[in-house]
Amino acid sequence: MRDRQENTPPSSINGDDVIGMDGENDEELIYLGELDDLQFDDDEMVDDQEEEYDTGMERPEDQSQLAFNKHTGSVFCCDLHPNGKIAVTGGEDDKAYVWSVETGQVIMDCVNHKDSVIFVGFSFDGVYLATIDMCGLIKVWKCNLENQEPWSVAFEYEADDLSWGLWHFGARVLICGAVAGDIYIFKIPSGDIKVLQGHNIRTDCAKIFPDGVRLAAGYEDGAVKIWDLKTNAVLHQVPNGMHDTRVTAIDIHPENNLMASISTDGKVVLTTSVNGKVVAQLGAENDLEAVAFCPDAQLDYFALGTLNGSITIWDTARQMIRHSCAKSEEDVSAGVTKMIWIKDQLLTGCLDGSLRVYDGRSGERSKMLTGHWSEILDLVYNAKENIVLCTSDDGTARIFKYPIQSDND
Repeated sequence: MRDRQENTPPSSINGDDVIGMDGENDEELIYLGELDDLQFDDDEMVDDQEEEYDTGMERPEDQSQLAFNKHTGSVFCCDLHPNGKIAVTGGEDDKAYVWSVETGQVIMDCVNHKDSVIFVGFSFDGVYLATIDMCGLIKVWKCNLENQEPWSVAFEYEADDLSWGLWHFGARVLICGAVAGDIYIFKIPSGDIKVLQGHNIRTDCAKIFPDGVRLAAGYEDGAVKIWDLKTNAVLHQVPNGMHDTRVTAIDIHPENNLMASISTDGKVVLTTSVNGKVVAQLGAENDLEAVAFCPDAQLDYFALGTLNGSITIWDTARQMIRHSCAKSEEDVSAGVTKMIWIKDQLLTGCLDGSLRVYDGRSGERSKMLTGHWSEILDLVYNAKENIVLCTSDDGTARIFKYPIQSDND
């Protein structure tokens, strides 16, 4: 899962601090030229598009403020500019579009991608936009909010096949995970680069610790490594055998003291952030897809979501289920693909295209938002404008207003 860290205070960490690019330890860095030596393993369209995705089922009520339908295939990823006025989406059609949240008008077509766009994201300060495609083309654009001139490319690089990307939450540093297992770290806009060399196994997810200088990465074989972004060293890793299958998601406690990692076989592993000591190994349902710690200091909870429709909220200290929000055997349940907390409310994106909101204190569902008619593939929240942007396998992106009144109000 990819979530934005909202209301993050200005960081005292710059790009040099994060990745050790201050010139004093140049021998530790791997520069662009040296990467050659690295080896890696193996609107007339809208009607046709809607026909393609129409399963014959009745469409749900569209409660969104705006639907963006310029893509001609699944829309895999999205982000909102920090000002909340501009959205970016990327999809199966090898396209990334920047567009107005208010009107849906395209501001820029991020051209020349060669494969499905799997990550789009604005830097923490909104100065740069990164678009990344599956075959490894990375493009970083200088955002131009003052006029209608095309956005210039500030940095471009072609890596091996990539599986994920993320921006540092407090520095102009872009991090990308490769199918071959390596992790690329770019300082933007200079393009200085170094590589955290993997073990020839695909990396599927990652999360930056709140301290800004460590990265947790999950791998297809069940490994979880905690990397020091300044020294390139593996500080520690989850012991072998804790996860037997692919690690699907990782989250870090807001107080920086605990990490949760989940795998498809239903295992949840809690480890300390300091030394990687295993605090608990919990059993949940299979097909675990999402994990998220609650940011509300009064609720020391974390939530789990599965593809078969189970949603549970756990007491972190007691390591027990506090609320079973949805059960997989219930007819009204829907598999969870994405999950984020908004204060004490849990927002989930589901396989049926709905957004479902659960109250963290009671576990009760407080709202369901509809509009999409196929699975949610990405979602992001902007606190400044109180809006949610989500993308779907139905080929559209939608803007929903938030906060929202409860169904019970």
